[in-house]
Amino acid sequence: METYNYAKVSGVLGGMELTEDQQKLVNSARELFKRIGIRSVSMDDIARELGVSKKTLYQLVDNKEQLVRMVMAEQTCGDLKVLDQHRDEALDAIDELLRNSRYFIRSMRSISPTAVHDLQKYYPDIFHSRVKDHHQVFLDRVKDNLNRGIAEGIYRSDIDAEVIAQLFVGTTAMVMDRSVFPAHERPLSLILHQHSTYHFNGIVNEAGYERVKTYLQQEDLS
Repeated sequence: METYNYAKVSGVLGGMELTEDQQKLVNSARELFKRIGIRSVSMDDIARELGVSKKTLYQLVDNKEQLVRMVMAEQTCGDLKVLDQHRDEALDAIDELLRNSRYFIRSMRSISPTAVHDLQKYYPDIFHSRVKDHHQVFLDRVKDNLNRGIAEGIYRSDIDAEVIAQLFVGTTAMVMDRSVFPAHERPLSLILHQHSTYHFNGIVNEAGYERVKTYLQQEDLS
């Protein structure tokens, strides 16, 4: 099972490490984008948040679009590190899947629906490129989890890991599409909760179902 360097895989950062000042910039911008949305946050807002001049800010990044790309790449790199950790620490495939589901559900709860909407509407190239970059990497993670669960005797032996992984990753992308699930109707965290529940109920066998119930009694998905 391969551990990915997302920055290198995606090419968004060209495989280069961020400087300390660029990392502070990305961290500040990410928090502002999550709370307020992307469109409403100006470079002046970010400069004030960092306590630097706009001139200094533009020595770290060329423009807002580049900053958005850097934030998205760093976020996904962080996501993948968490998934690697869950894979290595989980007791079994179900434990791994539940850990991952909790992580994304709780992450979505801290993100303003406006942020996802803004990314899709005002930065469509970045949005679609992020979906594309996610696809193969997360596809491999899901496929590995399915094969692990089958080998452990807790997932159905008749499922095709390749097909189910494609379906899961494809429907996850659909969940993030705000034209399919408008932000005002229901939070993304609730949709992801339903999506995860639907997935593991479809892949576990009887023994796996009992184990899911046991794990959820110890800690639920919310």
